[in-house]
Amino acid sequence: MFTIKQAARLTGVREATLRTWEKRYGVVAPLRTSAGYRLYDNEAIAALTVMRKLVDAGWAPAEAGRAVHDGRVPIVLPEPALPAVGGDRDADAATYLKQFVTSAALMDKDGIEHSLDRGFAIGSFEQVVDAWLCPALVALGEGWARGQVDIAGEHIASHAVLRRLSAAFEAAGRRSRGPSVVLGLPPGSQHELGALAFATASRRLGLDVLYLGANVPRASWDAAVARHSPRAAVLGVVTAADRPSAAATAELLLGSHPGLVVASGGAFGPHLADGVVSLPSSVAEAAAELDRLLRAQTPGE
Repeated sequence: MFTIKQAARLTGVREATLRTWEKRYGVVAPLRTSAGYRLYDNEAIAALTVMRKLVDAGWAPAEAGRAVHDGRVPIVLPEPALPAVGGDRDADAATYLKQFVTSAALMDKDGIEHSLDRGFAIGSFEQVVDAWLCPALVALGEGWARGQVDIAGEHIASHAVLRRLSAAFEAAGRRSRGPSVVLGLPPGSQHELGALAFATASRRLGLDVLYLGANVPRASWDAAVARHSPRAAVLGVVTAADRPSAAATAELLLGSHPGLVVASGGAFGPHLADGVVSLPSSVAEAAAELDRLLRAQTPGE
């Protein structure tokens, strides 16, 4: 899912124009967060991109909007995006991504492990997560949604990734003199791979990370903060359904622990609640932003 700012960047259409096309022509109907912010899925991005191309080719916006809305022009969903990692590694990344999803569809454990071996060798941990792993997991989820990957295959692949990320988290070191952070998912949220990747990237920057994991009750968040006195608490917000419990958890922490930095990340993390810091969608950028924010507030850093 993408915010309107991200949608504007991906489609090449100004935010104001996106709003106009939505209201005037009904080209897309983006989801809304509880705070009223628009969220665009891949199909919406594809439809808006097609309309922009029609307008650029000389179509009147009204006619282009009707053609897209009525299905008179083909809307082709893009392949999972793979940010450049340099040289021949781009082609390698696409190959290993395809192998990862195909192996999951076949429930081929060895094939999954082989693709992970190759994918994780593309670059640094942060490069791999943002340029390969996250797109691979999106492709895996889309394969499951289309019925191409059985839930058993999806679970086999996801648990293989979980083992890799857990090992990377431990390898990043348990002891740190940097600012302390409590990090995890709100009550009811189970999709922890992105949060664990972010926890690992944060630990690699020297932050002292206490990772709570998935589906953490609000009382447990409060207890962890009270016990460890961290500088920050970060909630991963992966789906729209996670937002209400994440917002309630954030508000509890803000009210009970004055001075605590409360931040949110993930696809549905932006604009979670008043007083909550929104982190970038990129794992590397989010970890760097949290590190910068905390060290700027720490004397001597």
